[in-house]
Amino acid sequence: MNPIKGSTAFVIGSGEDVPQSLPLEIDGDTLVICADGGAAWARTWGLTPTIIMGDWDSLNEETRDYWQQQRIPMERFPVAKDQTDLDLAVEYALEHGAKEIHLAGGWGSRIDHSLGNVGLLYRLAKAEITNCLHTKGQRLSACKGNFEAKVRVGSTVSLLPLTSTVEEVNTQGLRYPLVDATLTKGSTLSISNEAISENIALRFGEGILLIVFE
Repeated sequence: MNPIKGSTAFVIGSGEDVPQSLPLEIDGDTLVICADGGAAWARTWGLTPTIIMGDWDSLNEETRDYWQQQRIPMERFPVAKDQTDLDLAVEYALEHGAKEIHLAGGWGSRIDHSLGNVGLLYRLAKAEITNCLHTKGQRLSACKGNFEAKVRVGSTVSLLPLTSTVEEVNTQGLRYPLVDATLTKGSTLSISNEAISENIALRFGEGILLIVFE
């Protein structure tokens, strides 16, 4: 089976903090890539994976057998490897032409993996790939230059520099606006802003920002 080369990929990991329902619209051109135990979430959401890949440390036998009966392609990797399963899945998405990558199951009790997945967002932003990590209550997106999103009025919006500085930051739709501001990594200045509009927008110069919003 050759994967469909769509511009959007949905990568599903095995982390516990996931949305209760599908966080994006899936169509026939969407690559659905399950990283190991993420195959169980795909089944819960009624999705058919394009491929399941990983070292099988979080993929239970019943789920594996189910997808094997559905003839879903699987690629197994050794436990002793240089990348996490989710990283391998993101790499697969990029190799198959994805320009926008959404992740679910990338946040949970494994804090090391969760923080590593923020690193994946940084890498995607650096390559100018649109990205979003979806959790039960929040979304995390890393970007370079510009960002827009539709949010709930009154919800919290936080900005975290992923580079040492982010220059000339300008915001729209937030209670505490930033005008040509410089944000420094390690500062909490831009934590817990508030949306006063359904549409928020950021414009900035050098640097990469992580936006966390409800």
